[in-house]
Amino acid sequence: MTLLGTRDEFTDERTSERLDKRQSSSKAAAPRLVRHFLRSRGFGWSVLACLIAAWQISAWIDYNPTVSSPALIGETLAIELWGGDLLKAMLDTLRLLCIGFVIAAPIGVGLGFLMGRARIVWALLEPVIEIARAKPTTAIIPVLILFFGVGDLMKILVFLLSAVFPLLMTAYAGARSLSRTLKETAQTFQLGWWATQWEVALPAAAPYILVGIRQALGTSLMMSVVVGMVAGNDGIGYYILEAQQAFNIRKLLAATVLVALVGYTINAIFLFLESYLARRRGSLRDAN
Repeated sequence: MTLLGTRDEFTDERTSERLDKRQSSSKAAAPRLVRHFLRSRGFGWSVLACLIAAWQISAWIDYNPTVSSPALIGETLAIELWGGDLLKAMLDTLRLLCIGFVIAAPIGVGLGFLMGRARIVWALLEPVIEIARAKPTTAIIPVLILFFGVGDLMKILVFLLSAVFPLLMTAYAGARSLSRTLKETAQTFQLGWWATQWEVALPAAAPYILVGIRQALGTSLMMSVVVGMVAGNDGIGYYILEAQQAFNIRKLLAATVLVALVGYTINAIFLFLESYLARRRGSLRDAN
């Protein structure tokens, strides 16, 4: 009986120790989950959802037409996208923005990369670029209107100027960030200057260039609203200006929300590309 009692006591002690460990691990896991949530995007989205919910509740309690409500803005956005002029205005703006960006990308990336890799190119272009970069694009709009009118060409030039400098500066920073190890690797394989730039320096600068693309697209999207308000007869900026002049708060806010959603989507796409390229570079480095 003594042996059986001792065995039962030992079993009970082990069971209680396991329970204590589980309880302590569950207590430790809770703060970890909270910290992980507070550091994730879910926390920001939760705060945004709470603010929108508070806005909607306040609209139910005491509706103010000046600020409308999230439900009415969402309804107006859906109606305008389905059968109104909002979708056409946004597509017109994106069409011109894409044309300007396609022209700006090779110019900005090419010049910035060459400035970072060739000292003579930097010495030649640095004064002009620094002077032009310091001037806001909005200050150039009247000059562009004077020479090119208020048509599509003027808007494309505005988008081009908005995009080219962020691309140029980030490409320059990426080209200058080439490590000594990569330089020595290129020398070991006896790569020529052009081969070194194409096979070593340009892939190393790719993350910087993608950051520049995100900045350039965001700046161009912002300027699309400005140029439509200042000198437009179509596009998303002109749509917002017309809604403001007609005191149509719902259409004005719906267009603003659409611009924000388009900007967020573009940013999310390029963030995904950045993370994909980073993982790919890491896997290639591990394979080598």
